[in-house]
Amino acid sequence: MKEVFGVEKRPRSPRARRWMNAGAVLFLLALGLLCLRGWQLGLFKSLETLQAYIERTGVWAPLAFLLLQVLQILMAFIPGGMLHTGGVVIFGPWEGLLYNFAGTLLGSALNFWLARRWGRAIARHLLPEATCDKYLGWLNQGKRFDRLFAWSILLPFFPDDALCLIAGLSDMSWRRFALLLLLKLPSIAVYSLAYALFGYLL
Repeated sequence: MKEVFGVEKRPRSPRARRWMNAGAVLFLLALGLLCLRGWQLGLFKSLETLQAYIERTGVWAPLAFLLLQVLQILMAFIPGGMLHTGGVVIFGPWEGLLYNFAGTLLGSALNFWLARRWGRAIARHLLPEATCDKYLGWLNQGKRFDRLFAWSILLPFFPDDALCLIAGLSDMSWRRFALLLLLKLPSIAVYSLAYALFGYLL
C-alpha cells in the first residue's frame, strides 16, 4: 500500500481503474448534456427565463432549482450569482436562502466526493487547466491547506467551488470539510438577500 497526501490507500487493480474511468466519462457526459439543455433553454442567460422554467415545474420546483444549483457548482462557467438571485426572486428571501444554501452544500459535497473517488483526473476535466495547476500547488502546503481552504470559503473572489474539488484530493476528513462549508452561509446570505433588500428600498 502507498500513502497519498498522508492517507494510506490500497493500489487499485487495472479492472477497477477501468470501471472508475468509465464511470467518470459517463458522469461528465451526463453533466455536459444537462448543461447543453440548460443553455438551449436559456436558463443561465436570463433571470426571467429561469423563473418561468422553474415555475412550470410546479410542485417539483424546489427539486428542479436544487439540481440547477448543484450543476452550477460542478460546472464553473455557469453563473452562480444569477441562480442565487433567482432563488430569492422565485421562492422569496428566506425559502430562497434555504434552497441556495442547500444546493451549494450538496454541490460542494459532490465536488469533494468526486475528487476523493476519481482523483486528479476528474479535477483536470472539470476545472480550467490554469486554475487546476494553481490550486493543486496548495496541496503541498501540508496542514496549512486547511487554513487556506477555510479563508477561501469565507472570503469573496476565491473559486471556492473549485477548491472543494481540490480539497477532495487532500487528507481533509469529511467532518472537517462539512464544518468548513458552514463558512459559506454568510456569503450566500449576502448574495441571496441583497436582491430582496435592494428591491424593498426601491
